[in-house]
Order: sequence, then C-alpha cells, then structure tokens
Amino acid sequence: MERSKITLQVIDTAIQAMCQEVDDVKPQHEHWQHLDERDLFYELVVCVASSQTVFETSVAVADQLKKRGLLDFNQGEDFLPQYRVLLQKTLENPVDVVVNGTPRKVRYRFKNRLTSFLADTMLAIYGSGTSIKEILEEAHSPHDARKVLVNIVSGFGPKQASLFLRRIGYCSDLAVLDTHILDYLELASLVKIKPYMLAKTTGYERIESEFLRIAERFGHAIGCVDLAMWITMRVAKREFVR
Repeated sequence: MERSKITLQVIDTAIQAMCQEVDDVKPQHEHWQHLDERDLFYELVVCVASSQTVFETSVAVADQLKKRGLLDFNQGEDFLPQYRVLLQKTLENPVDVVVNGTPRKVRYRFKNRLTSFLADTMLAIYGSGTSIKEILEEAHSPHDARKVLVNIVSGFGPKQASLFLRRIGYCSDLAVLDTHILDYLELASLVKIKPYMLAKTTGYERIESEFLRIAERFGHAIGCVDLAMWITMRVAKREFVR
C-alpha cells in the first residue's frame, strides 16, 4: 500500500466505525452444532477453495459443486476415482460471480489442486468413519480444533481452518490472517510479513498474537475486529491505491 495516500489514523477510524456496523448485523451462520454434515462440508469446501482466490469465487465454486451433488459424502470409497473425474469436469466450467457489484463469469484457476484436495479430504474424513462434527466435538479448544483440521483437511493451513471455524460459528477468537489483515499489520507495526511465516501453525500464531494485541484497542470481539479490518482494508486498497 502507498502510505502517502492513506494513514493509520484514517484506517483505524474506519475500522472502529465498521466494528459497530458488524456488531449490529445478525450472525450470517447458525451455531455449528445446529448445522448438518452437508452444511459443514459445504463450508469446508468454500474455505479450501478460497486460497489465492477472490472469496466470491470460492463461494460460487462451492455452490456449483453442491448443485451437481458433488458434496455428498455418502458415496463410499469405491466412488472416489469417479468422484475425482466428476470434480475435474465440473470445475472446468465457469461460475457466475458478482465482484464489486459487477456480474461476470469466472473460471476457477486451481481446478486440479482443488480436485485433489477435496477427494483426499473426503477419503480422510468419511473414509475413516468419522465426520466433521465429530472432529469438532472431540477438540479440546478452538486452537486444538484448528490444529486437527490442518492435519486432516488437504489444502487447509491455519488461515483456512480459522476461516472455517469462524464461518460455522465454532469460535470468534481466532484471527483470519489474509492479505488485507497482513497489509494492516504492516501499516500499524511497520513489519513486513512474508508468506512463509504463516505456513505453519507456530509461525501463524506468532503473527496472530501481534494482531490480537493490536485488536484489543478497538474494544470489540476479535472476530468483529477481524471482519471490520478485512472490509476496511479491502475497500481502502480499491479506492486509494491505483
């Protein structure tokens, strides 16, 4: 970001105002215990697909797979080779996405990677006779749930796992350190954060601790500040950085 065009004070004022708006809006999702397994797997797909992708596109991809019946986890292990083929063919089709108010058709860039991730994850979870809900019920804490998900779900790093847990209402005290949040942290602390620093849980949690320290001054729940910061920085970069 160009610091000559935007200041930390302006951003912080906008985040503070956005926190109140976020607080005033009802939660988008039910509590995870009220969601059925298909809903949980859908949210998992959204988060796996979101890596290096505009979030609206990842939702559109999950919607497309859901319409084609490809989020059905009751097919059995013998269905897996066919499942991979069907995933691949479906992901070759463009999806309808609205980004910044403009509708357009988009092709998902990482169809081979996503095909492998989803097929491997379906086998790892449902092929072993467990479920997402059981994994979450057995976790001792949000941090434990995140670590378990990173180990089981192909394509999940700490960021994707944190986003998943946030979206299903499992917890709101884990930070989703995407590029917009990292840009804010660089602006606020003048520390350049490299992608490799977030690849593993230990490194992610070090950066997360810095975010939590900064987030406290806004006086709202961590999840609220995280979302408000994400929205504010996304708009700021679009409006002020050319």
